[in-house]
Amino acid sequence: MNQSNIAQNISLAELTTFKVGGPAKYFCVAKNAEDVIAAINWAKENNQPIFVLADGSNVIASENGFAGLVIRVGVDFLNTNMQVLEAGAATSMKRLVDVSVANGLAGLEWAGGLPGSFGGAIRGNAGAFGGEIKDTITSIKSISTVSGEIVERDNEQCQFSYRDSIFKRLNNEIIISAKLQLTPGDARELREIADSRIAYRQQKHPMEYPNSGSIFKNTPIENIPPDQLEQWQENIKNDPFPVVPTAKIIADSGLAGLKVGGAQLSTKHTNYIVNIGSATGEDIFELIKKIRTEVFQRYGIELEVEPELVGF
Repeated sequence: MNQSNIAQNISLAELTTFKVGGPAKYFCVAKNAEDVIAAINWAKENNQPIFVLADGSNVIASENGFAGLVIRVGVDFLNTNMQVLEAGAATSMKRLVDVSVANGLAGLEWAGGLPGSFGGAIRGNAGAFGGEIKDTITSIKSISTVSGEIVERDNEQCQFSYRDSIFKRLNNEIIISAKLQLTPGDARELREIADSRIAYRQQKHPMEYPNSGSIFKNTPIENIPPDQLEQWQENIKNDPFPVVPTAKIIADSGLAGLKVGGAQLSTKHTNYIVNIGSATGEDIFELIKKIRTEVFQRYGIELEVEPELVGF
């Protein structure tokens, strides 16, 4: 990758679903493995840190932007072979769900309406309605930002856990593609399930405003003080292990509608912060801190932030 492929001072607000963030000092789109390796090498040669951006649906960017190279992964393809799907990291989760359902393949219907890219879903082990992306992954290809070499892992080697993976913890590899093993199903029934998930999101989530999805992970019951857990006994659900929905905890804290600048804690779903028109990344970050502090003071619960913070 040469200098002509590198753009400068590109607004992160234009590249994230929250619509906040200052400029990336340098920016490029990597459409294949060779592009990714070239971008890594360019960053090393020019002593620039790297931030990897998928479709920006799980990112909160500071107005300071990112003082380095932002690599937007653009590896977008989808192949089907019997019950195996192979897709690029930039392939949208919507496309994966639609193709699997249309082919009568079960295993992704839970992800109906899930925003973002395949690679982002893998990195954060995205999940909903009791399903997780790890449930169907068989192998993943990534590129090390340290060595520039392609790494291949099977499911176990990815060390998936709740909204987490080895890729998120190490933060030194760029996912480029992965394979899924699905199972035979009835296309009409699968479509109905996926559509019901989409309808639920549209009804329950504040999709009318820019956001990054859930701000906090749901709270495992072991992280809730025993003297506080009793009040939420009826709210415990498997996601995929026993948790209390963090939206319920925040709602019971009386914080719905709380604002900092142009950022507001949604009154429709209290695990969403929305940009009501003029929010900055700093507004969102300050609101997150206020929510965490109030919940900890009231219940002794440490809320864990789910989106990635850039430039803070």
